[in-house]
Amino acid sequence: MGLAGLPDREWMIRSAKGRKYHYDSEEEAFAELAEHGEGATVWTRDVYRMLFITRSVDGWRQVPSPRR
Repeated sequence: MGLAGLPDREWMIRSAKGRKYHYDSEEEAFAELAEHGEGATVWTRDVYRMLFITRSVDGWRQVPSPRR
């Protein structure tokens, strides 16, 4: 592991009530989306992990649902 850390991506569902649920992959997040009710959205961010620290590159951004 270099000084820049390991690049990774985090996934989150934000419910209409503001609760946040974190997932390991895009597929897992979209599979669980319907269970969080209407108004829930999927968000992602690119991060770098260094030892016990996680740093975000650009912050969270909303991902459009693949279901149309």
